[in-house]
Amino acid sequence: MSLNYDFTFVDFAIKFLETGDAEYLGKISESKAAGHIFSHAQRFNPSMLLDSPMELATNLLTPVDKHREKLPQVIRNIDYAKKHIASTGIAEKIALQCLPKGFAFSGSIFFTFGYDIGVAYGENCSLNLAHPIFSENMDEMKYYAIHELHHAGFIAVKNGYMPSFEISTRREMAYIIEYLTHLEGMGTYAPFGIREHENALNSDGDYIALQNLSQLDGLTDEYFEIYKYFADNPSEALIEADWQKVEILSDAKRLWYIVGAHMAKTIDQRLGREKLTDLICEPSINFIATYLGFGKN
Repeated sequence: MSLNYDFTFVDFAIKFLETGDAEYLGKISESKAAGHIFSHAQRFNPSMLLDSPMELATNLLTPVDKHREKLPQVIRNIDYAKKHIASTGIAEKIALQCLPKGFAFSGSIFFTFGYDIGVAYGENCSLNLAHPIFSENMDEMKYYAIHELHHAGFIAVKNGYMPSFEISTRREMAYIIEYLTHLEGMGTYAPFGIREHENALNSDGDYIALQNLSQLDGLTDEYFEIYKYFADNPSEALIEADWQKVEILSDAKRLWYIVGAHMAKTIDQRLGREKLTDLICEPSINFIATYLGFGKN
């Protein structure tokens, strides 16, 4: 099998916004892409309080007047995605360079409208062609497609495993941090080379930070202070303040994206690409331990 490029969701979204015909919401809700997003939302975004893919489609595409103004930009983005991602296979090619030798994609990349910037779940991933980042710079669609495709490959190598946030101890939290540092770090690192080749490292904050060595040192120190807080106290029960520490890793400072990519880049440079990609087959603590083996932190 090979990667499937699925534009069903976004194509029907365009028709719905052009006509206002609710029949297209029904078609969207029946699509594999809607099922993918609904499953992701149920697992990782329960605050959306969605009961069905139909409710998801309605939530993302109404009110019509609000989203209709995005139509010219999204139509342009669809054209770009078809010509420069689906037709060329560039995102798949680059993502595979950061996955274990012999791995092959067997799922889909869904092109959608309105949910996150892109997400991965199971063997599939999606890209939201209505995201404002893509309106500012169409090439970001290509780079984010690489990022999300790598996630799908990473999860597939892990046999579909993704950690649960239904946890109670600091050791369990450390395990989540290890996994997500590995996942997001590799996903962020995967397009680094093509961004560098195309002079696009300065168009995204994560890559700007990766080039600023003094900033990177500070972020790395902060990351390991948080990680070791959990890893060095494995039997302690989680408290409310612990969850705020984890928010620093993700939303606030994006530490597991930036520091994780720094770890990946360092391993790649020191030990080579095969070692870096083979680590995906191992427990994610080994990714961090390999980096620490260089005498960092």
